[in-house]
Amino acid sequence: MEDRQIVELFLKRSEDALKMTAEKYGPYLQAVARGIVGSRQDAEECVNDTYMSAWNSIPPKQPEVLQTYLCKLCRRHALMRLRYNNAEKRGGGTVPLPLHEIEELVPGEADETEAEAIREAVRRFIAGLDGDEKNVFLQRYFYFSDIKSISIKYGFSQSKVKMTLKRCRDRLRALLESEGLL
Repeated sequence: MEDRQIVELFLKRSEDALKMTAEKYGPYLQAVARGIVGSRQDAEECVNDTYMSAWNSIPPKQPEVLQTYLCKLCRRHALMRLRYNNAEKRGGGTVPLPLHEIEELVPGEADETEAEAIREAVRRFIAGLDGDEKNVFLQRYFYFSDIKSISIKYGFSQSKVKMTLKRCRDRLRALLESEGLL
């Protein structure tokens, strides 16, 4: 079934929308969530929360690219679950390595205007990356893939992946500094 047809089912409040979404995007969303939270059970919860968020947000939203919209919702739920699981109270308190690598690029306290300016600068930065750089950067910091998986997926050595990520972080830092965001 086409995405626009699934969105139409959401707009009509048909429960078939959830069934079709699960059939078409369930495995993809499960992989996205599991890459972030690490556990199958937590990933399933994130995917179910994604379906609920989609149900509650369509309408009024009418996403043009359903897969991207669902992925964004799923990542948000997975990151919230990761923060919950890693909270100091629950014996965690550790930051996942991909976040640790870029935490120095994100100001600790930012008001909504500053946060939106940072998001926009990061969007522009990613849009300006070439194909391989963009793929490696997104795999690491969007999908939370490990270095070894990225190197296998794209046929690069692990050292090339690490160097690409370092150069990207350095360029992103320079961009944020030049715009007064760091």
